[in-house]
Amino acid sequence: MRYYVQFPAGTGELVAESIASYVDSPDVVYADDSSMIFESDTRRSVVEQIPFVKNSFTVIADVVRRHIEDGVMELTDTIRSGGLDAYADTFRVMFHVDGELVPVNPRVKSALESAITYASGQRMVGRGTGEEYWVVGRTDFDRFMLCRRHIRAKRATKAAGAISHELSSLLVAASHPDRGDVFLDPFAGSGSFTNARLSFPAKRIVYSDTDLKQLRSDFPQAVRESRDIEFLAEDALALPSIKDHEVDVIVTDPPWGEYEELPMELPEFLDATARSFDRVLDRERGRFVLLIARMAADTAVKALTGNNLTIASVHEVLVNGHPATVLIGGRGDA
Repeated sequence: MRYYVQFPAGTGELVAESIASYVDSPDVVYADDSSMIFESDTRRSVVEQIPFVKNSFTVIADVVRRHIEDGVMELTDTIRSGGLDAYADTFRVMFHVDGELVPVNPRVKSALESAITYASGQRMVGRGTGEEYWVVGRTDFDRFMLCRRHIRAKRATKAAGAISHELSSLLVAASHPDRGDVFLDPFAGSGSFTNARLSFPAKRIVYSDTDLKQLRSDFPQAVRESRDIEFLAEDALALPSIKDHEVDVIVTDPPWGEYEELPMELPEFLDATARSFDRVLDRERGRFVLLIARMAADTAVKALTGNNLTIASVHEVLVNGHPATVLIGGRGDA
């Protein structure tokens, strides 16, 4: 099966590292900084639930890219024989080329709509609920695709300033989750990373933040009452409840020093953070994913590598419009 997925702009490298946590043996056909086309035997129902994806599609047909209206007519011809599964009674069509919605000659659009109606038995509507069929063209990809957009469940609204569902899930996936993991977020705040880690089996999931008492009232009820998360209100630089080297993976977003007061100068704070990581992470397979302000990234790298940790990859992203850097690493090649 061929799938097309869209994700937050600028996270393409992270998605390439993380997609295999959700999809079996993805064979990537095309990728850019906000989308990917891949082939996999993974079921549609799994792909449509990938949490760091904004939109996902099944590719129904594709043709050589040419003038949009010629391409649409060729796609129309490929589906006239029928056999499209219907997941709703109604549908509409959209044309999305090089990142923008584009107009198409009404006669050409009507021909495609008629072919979809014949193939699926669905009724075309201009607006409202139902399925969406997209004709998609991507820059530097030599095919036009007819795609069926997956109907995805709406997510709960997050607090202002919280890490988005997409980014938090993406960073957790980049940590290569394992069912035997002891997972820790020592600067857990609103709980974005611990909540995202619930999507994967784990031995333990540990939330820690000194402001737990104030923050907990804003957690979703299911999270507040969860027996799958162990809640601690401890200083991330000490973590007295965590034994030496008992943590397999840390995914966290420490204070950046831009808007919050730190207990010490930023280099000293990041060095203390790295020492804490070194103490609690497993000596052999310990690993981490750290989200930090881009201006502090070099300082964070120096602190981590100076405390027995290595950097495997570095990715620049935006967090609520602010430049940030993701550092992925661990012990040796972890």
